[in-house]
Amino acid sequence: MATKKAKTEKWIDKTEKDERIRKKARKEQEIEKEDGDIYEKEEVEKELEDDEISSGEAGFMEGYEDTEEGVCSTCGKDIDPEKVIEKEVNDKLFTFCSPKCADIFDKRKAGLR
Repeated sequence: MATKKAKTEKWIDKTEKDERIRKKARKEQEIEKEDGDIYEKEEVEKELEDDEISSGEAGFMEGYEDTEEGVCSTCGKDIDPEKVIEKEVNDKLFTFCSPKCADIFDKRKAGLR
């Protein structure tokens, strides 16, 4: 599984490549314009604007990252991703398979059990 840094670098490389392609296309369009291109300047600019992607689209292109929820911090069972319970304690994220395990964890942290 690729790290976030590697994915970010890959996305930046792709973004830079896309920008080079856009610059080349703009240059070609300018040459065509000089040769009597059929498109008006406003139409070309609109097409270039429509070609740009939003940050949401960029995130979508990056893809879904399948994160493994792991095991319950209390009982050690595998966690169902649809039923996971998360608690953050001292900037550390703990995951639990059920509310019961989360309560047991809280009691242990409070020194009650």
